[in-house]
Parts: sequence; structure tokens; C-alpha cells
Amino acid sequence: MRWVKWILPTILAINGAVMLLAPAWWYPRVPGVIEAGAYNDHFVRDIGAAFLACALAMAWAVKDPARGLGAAAASAAFLCLHAAIHLITPFCGTSLPWPLLLRDVPGVFLPAIISLLVVRSCFRRQKVRA
Repeated sequence: MRWVKWILPTILAINGAVMLLAPAWWYPRVPGVIEAGAYNDHFVRDIGAAFLACALAMAWAVKDPARGLGAAAASAAFLCLHAAIHLITPFCGTSLPWPLLLRDVPGVFLPAIISLLVVRSCFRRQKVRA
């Protein structure tokens, strides 16, 4: 079961790499993206770079929890801020927000929650090491 801890960095890396390498392919395939605005190749790649950086930071934290706290915290900050945007935005429109929030659970809210668990794990390892 040691492989389970690598799921989040792997998913983040795949998503980021596809956003960087094939933004036009990625854009219509992720639920809700089209509804968020017009396609912008540069913008998709910018966010892909952020996801790739998060993947590397999470991988470092998973590989070396005692030293990876800062990396995990930086990654979690992006993922949680991204989730906050997805939490607030549906309430700004005229349609019911609940279907939008449910749609975003697996790809937005779950990674943010898992990232916080990684930060907590790193923090505990760091305290044990000190």
C-alpha cells in the first residue's frame, strides 16, 4: 500500500503535463472548464505549470516527509486557493450551485483535502525529527 501516497503527485503531474503539452486537447475534456470561459492556450499552460510544480512539491513531501513540509505547504496553498475559487464561484451565478460543487469534488476539492493531510503528515514527521 506504499504506492497510495504517490496517487496525488502522479495525478497532479499528469494533469499539469497534459495542460502544458496539449492544452487544446485538455480544455474540452475536463468537466466545467468550457463553462469557465473562452479557451486561452497561454492561460491553460500557465496553470499546467502550477499543477506540475505542485506535483513536484508533493512528490518531495511524500519521498521525504521530514524535510518536505515547506514544499507540501506551498503545493497545498495553491490547491486550497484553487478549491476556494471553485467553492465561491458557483454562488455568484444564477444557477443552483450544488451540481457545480459536486462536479468539482473529485478533481478540485479532494486533491486540496489530500494535500492538507500530506502537510499534516510532514508536520508530524518534522516534530518527531526535532
